[in-house]
Amino acid sequence: MSTFTTVQTMNKHMSVASLSESLADLSLPPPPAPSTAPYHFTASEMAAFRATRALLVSRGVSADRLSAHEIAITTMNQKLRTDDAADKYMAWLDAINVFGLKSFDEVKGDWSDFNSTLAPMFQSYSPCGRDASGRDIFWINGSRPVKVEEEREAVRAGCLYFLAIHSDPVSLRNGITFVIDVGHNRPNVGNEKKMQKVWQAFPLRPQRILIAGAGTVKRLFINGLIKFASLFSKAKVLQRINFVNREAVVHELGDSVPAYYHTAGFTSPEPMAAWVKERVQAFPVLDLSS
Repeated sequence: MSTFTTVQTMNKHMSVASLSESLADLSLPPPPAPSTAPYHFTASEMAAFRATRALLVSRGVSADRLSAHEIAITTMNQKLRTDDAADKYMAWLDAINVFGLKSFDEVKGDWSDFNSTLAPMFQSYSPCGRDASGRDIFWINGSRPVKVEEEREAVRAGCLYFLAIHSDPVSLRNGITFVIDVGHNRPNVGNEKKMQKVWQAFPLRPQRILIAGAGTVKRLFINGLIKFASLFSKAKVLQRINFVNREAVVHELGDSVPAYYHTAGFTSPEPMAAWVKERVQAFPVLDLSS
């Protein structure tokens, strides 16, 4: 089950089909927090990364589409299960290819348009602290729909944010807490299902899934979809989904919730875009060729 998904958010305007797909494929990036200590991958982790890469080569993935950074994170999020990691990586590549992105090198580019083009895309996410286990919190606020003309850039930004969130040893090895704030009302753009498909392909690993801001009607609607999704989704992931009100979120996450959500919430020490760029670029260069 893939639960990265999402980065356009489950709101009351989302179609049943789109939301059903999101919940069904829920194996699915968080925000500015201080950088952690340097990485040290174990011999078994490096061996798994290389094995995943070898599987991808054997399946016909060309060298220019193989990225050590993304292979490593995908493999870690699949708990070093190399067959699953290869499947997830290929699905991720196929998903971004729909938007004209053939490789992760094209996602990152040369960083020249990062501040002007990509930085505004991060408004869909909110800066958070960490949960009680020290894991990053991926918080989707749903405040900014993706316009049709922005789809490619939104996907690039989503990939970079995903990498940034998983670019610390704790979240990389133990997963993340995933929060979706469905309390915002916003008009449909018409590309929601298309965007959901790419978000669902992100190989995320949430340990907690909190759906915040759902009123009674919306909760009944989403509950029905969860029951439907249980027919073809892993039970252990569905069991991690919890509906929570504002008080419950604050009680569980404390001052790590976004500042917009609580007066004593987390305030980023640096702009989101700068944090994403620093975290992605700080990830170690790995040689997986041998």
